[in-house]
Amino acid sequence: ISKTFGSVVANNHVNFDVHPGEIHCLLGENGAGKTTLMECVYGFYHLDSGEIYFKDKEVVIRSPHEAIRLGIGMVHQHYELIETHSILENIILGVEAKGLLIDEKAAEQRLTDLCGQYQVDLDPHMMVWQLSVGEKQWVEILKALYEGVDLLILDEPTAVLTPQEAESLFATLREMRERGLSIVLVTHKLNEVLEISDR
Repeated sequence: ISKTFGSVVANNHVNFDVHPGEIHCLLGENGAGKTTLMECVYGFYHLDSGEIYFKDKEVVIRSPHEAIRLGIGMVHQHYELIETHSILENIILGVEAKGLLIDEKAAEQRLTDLCGQYQVDLDPHMMVWQLSVGEKQWVEILKALYEGVDLLILDEPTAVLTPQEAESLFATLREMRERGLSIVLVTHKLNEVLEISDR
């Protein structure tokens, strides 16, 4: 993949792969092009050149919506949540409804099941503005899991977390890996790479 912004070359013929059921760390200094590469995979940016293959098929990803439909989710460093809405509303917002109405009770049950599966203690009816930074990150991760992604990209996920929150996140990422999810963790922290990465 190659991606430029004017005269700035962000990605220069980068080859990258991730396997099913692994935690793959993408390590580099700030400004190295890690996030740009992942945002190309997520459809946030369009490639200048190169190909993307997902599940052995070449795909053209024109938007994050298309990426999610394929099974690729991304949690950005800066969260994209609506502060005046509840956790549940943020998670079901934008999910394609079958028909005109969303079954809120079924959505709440599905979210509650996900929280139980990954030991996340969140009340679906809490407003986003009431949450800590770590809890907001969980809402973003739950949004991706709710959509049923197979590949989860996390961009510098520990940047805003306490050491205890980071440990809790890593424990959950290991559990996700055991369930077959592929995870790409973008970071510039070598200690995290050594602790969490399979590759």
